[in-house]
Amino acid sequence: MNYDCPSLNDGVRFEHLVRMMENLRLPQTLKKPTDEIVPFFYDVKQLMHENPYHNFCHVTDVAQYMYTLILATHVAERLRPIELSATFLGAVCHDLDHPGLSNTFQISERTSLATKYEGESPLENHHLHMFRRLCEKHRILENLEIDDRRRINNVVSNMILATDMGKHGALMKSIKEKLEDEAYNPLHSEEGINLLLQIALKCADISNQARPWKVANQWNEAVYKEFYNEGDLDRNAGRNVPPLFDRYSNHVPKSTVGFIGWVVAPLYEIYVAIMKRCALCDEQIDARAVEECLVFLHKNKERYQKQADGELLDADEEDAELLSFSADLRSCLENRNVTSKLPGVNGALQSDAANRFLRKMQTTSMRWERHMT
Repeated sequence: MNYDCPSLNDGVRFEHLVRMMENLRLPQTLKKPTDEIVPFFYDVKQLMHENPYHNFCHVTDVAQYMYTLILATHVAERLRPIELSATFLGAVCHDLDHPGLSNTFQISERTSLATKYEGESPLENHHLHMFRRLCEKHRILENLEIDDRRRINNVVSNMILATDMGKHGALMKSIKEKLEDEAYNPLHSEEGINLLLQIALKCADISNQARPWKVANQWNEAVYKEFYNEGDLDRNAGRNVPPLFDRYSNHVPKSTVGFIGWVVAPLYEIYVAIMKRCALCDEQIDARAVEECLVFLHKNKERYQKQADGELLDADEEDAELLSFSADLRSCLENRNVTSKLPGVNGALQSDAANRFLRKMQTTSMRWERHMT
């Protein structure tokens, strides 16, 4: 969880995506050689704008977080191979072609996306649309049986649409109601698996503050830069600027304390609860990695509160924390109760496909034209 994606360049990030894809055996599951899958991921990279926050760095970061969670919790071993592939595709494609402007802005500005989707999750529906277009372009699902294609589309659709914060309350309510049934096991039905993967992606999507402080703070600067860009556009259009988007009045440490306390921590608490239920029903499931993330959320909240109160933070403590977190999570991944069927859980690169295709496609591939959307 100490993955420092902002410090990497896009070439390395792309290599990491391909590494994770191979470790999760997508080529075997999709019945396609790696060399035919890598261009799909390259187009994901090309479709991401150079936004301060919603960019290829964010996509890679979310995919890495999701990848680590499903391995550390052993959920990966309880999913069907087709569901495991869908999980990774959903994480990688959850923000495809993001314009760096929120749903609220899309609706207020009456953009083409807001019009196309009649104000109903315009960004998330667009991301899903672009995922399907990429699947068609690269024929990524062509070798699968109809039922497997249906399952991948079902999982990815549910995951991406769940990232709309406008649907947050309904999803949280649904999970709480499910957990009231003591016999409920999310891993025993497709509906339950969908719910588990939805909440996992939502956590991954706003996981910045669940990483060690040194990493979390870099992300916080990026997200507010993007917020302020949108706030400036609202101000120029004569609209009221939401408090978090107002560069002249927002106090970042105080806002971050509120965001962690009111949104991120309750989301992770629900995720911990659903993972503990899975662990109660299946002794191989391990919820400790999620609980560790919740600990770091609270630690980061405390640090932002200190900033808000005008206190200075200890840089040496930050470095020690990073090393400790890395060791703890590595232990959780390596000291497994069962032998993993997934190769390379420690991150060993399985082939040089990423490097070869990155060089090749940098000279042959062009960004999709906007009229295709």
